[in-house]
Amino acid sequence: MQLSRSFFRFVLVALTSLTASGCAIVPGHTLSPSEGDEETSGALPYRVVEVTPGMLVRMREAEQQRLQAQRNPELTSLDELRRQGYEYRIGPGDIVSVVVWEHPELTNPGNELRTDEASGRLVDADGTMFFPYVGDFRVEGMRISDARDYISRNLERVIRDPQVDVRVISHRSKRVYVTGEVMTPGMVNLDDVPRGILDVINERGGLKETASQRTAIISRDGTSHRVNLQALNAYGLPEYNVALEPGDVVHVPDNSGERIFVLGEVGREGAQPIQRATMTLTEALSNAEGIEPLSGKDAGVFVFRSGAIDDMGEFIPGSSTGGSEPAATVFTLDVGKLEGFLIADRFRLQPRDVVYVAATGFAKYNRVIQQILPTVSTLFQLERLVDTD
Repeated sequence: MQLSRSFFRFVLVALTSLTASGCAIVPGHTLSPSEGDEETSGALPYRVVEVTPGMLVRMREAEQQRLQAQRNPELTSLDELRRQGYEYRIGPGDIVSVVVWEHPELTNPGNELRTDEASGRLVDADGTMFFPYVGDFRVEGMRISDARDYISRNLERVIRDPQVDVRVISHRSKRVYVTGEVMTPGMVNLDDVPRGILDVINERGGLKETASQRTAIISRDGTSHRVNLQALNAYGLPEYNVALEPGDVVHVPDNSGERIFVLGEVGREGAQPIQRATMTLTEALSNAEGIEPLSGKDAGVFVFRSGAIDDMGEFIPGSSTGGSEPAATVFTLDVGKLEGFLIADRFRLQPRDVVYVAATGFAKYNRVIQQILPTVSTLFQLERLVDTD
């Protein structure tokens, strides 16, 4: 999702002009922040949450619980597939090697110097394969053990107690496709070692800098499934490493829809892509060249997030869809104190968060929120309209 440059310039001008115009904060109008305060502006109902160490712990625990509960039950993880006892099944295009011990005339007739692949048996497009004294037989769908047993039984007519070994020496029948923001998009052949989504992404060179670090999409049998890469990259949850099936298309989108906006008293205002699985508030402020040393000396930092959360960090049902405009959560943090920066380094931002550094004392936060929120509301609404196009 891309916002127009003209609109983004409008947001910058509107926000930065608030504290410099007639809308400046009224001296003496203060409201000490308390976790869970609820306010209403003319543009958007919002809830104020002070960022504290206890709140961060609750949000982190709730986030991990959500990740555990949100896994798509239709997708089997790589660990689950291994526990089930994965076995490769032969298909058209595979080259199968069949060795009958003490009978080289059957294994490599006419030329014992040929390579394994040249002496192998090609599985035809109709799923059949030929072997002497067995004839044409359907091998498609067989496991290695199935093919070995079938050939052994049929060779017993001409060979006493045949010792047969079967293996696939070229896996060409099963493949998946990797597209999008990877270094070398293309095809990956599946073999007797099962592969998960991380495996095929790495086989195609890994992710580009412009790739989403949070989401991948698997298209299977006409249905698209979202996979939470953040659960893998940031939390190491193996159940999200989805096992791939033949014909799957793995698409990695770009990170244009995973941006945060940093505005106000910072060295460089603008949008920032979330280039890793997570981005903290401290990282965002550092990327924006830090807080202005003079105008932001006693600054308060506000993070505007579309949607309301409860005290456990869970989204309140219906908060973003119940009315004509979504509810919002405003996180407040006093960076005039040293512990404020320590807390900021533990506060994880979400895509489309708007970070605003106000050139005013932290205690006067309520007036700042009410002045900024109408413009932020417009940004939230435009993002939603673009998403539904």
